[in-house]
Amino acid sequence: MGKFLLAILLSGLLLTACKKHKENEPTDKDSIEYFNANLKADMKYDDMVSLFGEPDGDRGSGIHIYFYTLSDGSSVYIGYVDKILYARHMSQAGQLLHNII
Repeated sequence: MGKFLLAILLSGLLLTACKKHKENEPTDKDSIEYFNANLKADMKYDDMVSLFGEPDGDRGSGIHIYFYTLSDGSSVYIGYVDKILYARHMSQAGQLLHNII
């Protein structure tokens, strides 16, 4: 009986910990935090669209440079051919804020 009760208690603690972790994950798709948490170098185009929606545009010539405009006015540029070559967080003025990938 004691082991059964302990197992139930530990299961409850584990579920609570997992739930809290999910609650702390960013959910605003138009935020840099969401891109930092979810964008992975091995993603294909369909995976990106599934997570972030259709890009706001493609500035590339020779390669695709998909861009997403974020709610704060900054942008994420994703260089893509058959895979992600780079991802950069850019200011409204076009300055590099940081490399995501």
